[in-house]
Amino acid sequence: MLNALKEFRVGRPQVFAGLMLLTFLAQCLWTAHERKISELEYQYMLAGLSGSARTSAATQVGAESPMTSLMAALPLKATNLVRKFAPASWNESLAVPHTWLLRSPFVIFGGWLGAALWWVARRLFDDEGGYVALALYCTSAAMIKISSNIGPEIILAWSSLGMIYTAIGVAHTLYAPPRKWAPRIVILGLSIGFALATAWWSITLVLLAFGYMLYLSPGCRKKAFIVLTGASVLGGMVWMAIAGVAGSGGIGVKALLEQKPTVTVVRNLAFPLSAETDGYVLVFLFIVALTAYGSWPRARYFGNTAPLITAVTAVLLFALVPAIHIWDATLGLTFVFIFIGGLAADLVETRFRVHAGSILAACFAVRIVLTVMALRAWVQNLM
Repeated sequence: MLNALKEFRVGRPQVFAGLMLLTFLAQCLWTAHERKISELEYQYMLAGLSGSARTSAATQVGAESPMTSLMAALPLKATNLVRKFAPASWNESLAVPHTWLLRSPFVIFGGWLGAALWWVARRLFDDEGGYVALALYCTSAAMIKISSNIGPEIILAWSSLGMIYTAIGVAHTLYAPPRKWAPRIVILGLSIGFALATAWWSITLVLLAFGYMLYLSPGCRKKAFIVLTGASVLGGMVWMAIAGVAGSGGIGVKALLEQKPTVTVVRNLAFPLSAETDGYVLVFLFIVALTAYGSWPRARYFGNTAPLITAVTAVLLFALVPAIHIWDATLGLTFVFIFIGGLAADLVETRFRVHAGSILAACFAVRIVLTVMALRAWVQNLM
């Protein structure tokens, strides 16, 4: 193995996962390059440009998600800065940035989320579970779409995963010396700050993360409150910093609380069973995993239960706020991938290992074809 860092080793699993993520990034960049910028994406960019003439629509969109408008304007500001110091021959090519460059911050968040998902799933379920979860992510048309599109979904998906699993990780380190808490507190605080700056309603997921932490630390709840307070203060500072730069703190709490449950909200809870969400293969794998989870006591442990609860909760909570421009289903997909990865890891440890592996291989082969078809259709519809 090659020692990349003192506590991080790059071996075959890391190389294989890296190659999978490269294919994911390649798909995102291709999609980002081929699609024209939509009207909503223009509004996010316009809202993030300080001192620009903002339309009322852009102002409203920017108020909904300060973090998104800030990231949307970043490539334009960087390009303008480069033009000031670049040779005159570059000015023409940099005058109108390529579409893939305008969407690059969101592509980066997509790659970052995939790496985080693999790390979490592998820590929980070893290599098999990590590979299955990452393969589902890298062949997900839905995740590729939100990673190659200017919008809040990928940032929310990244920060939500960070909040939930950092909180779980912190709960396990409360029994260790306090000097080991600091890195996770910082990560948890950053996740909270980014989530709140992307959508105020994500405070509900912050409460869920804190609930997991308290549940997992029955003998250290005083320490848990100290950590929660520190992470919340840091998260609040990050949110205020982003709000100050973007010029908006997000939609007011009153507007969020005015929303009421509808029949559509109830229907959204079945998002993993909707072929429109991420294809028929995910529907099949989720039904198999859910059946195994419900009928097999060995599979019903916290590592499998937490992502299932979080996936449904995330979609339910954000579906209550239809005024926000968010594709609700994608907020729960990463947790569904982890859930399926955990059940797959359990199944391959039984005498059905060969059969489970063959079914998974066939499913991924079909899923790749369906994903390519879905992306081509999406690009052509917006050309």
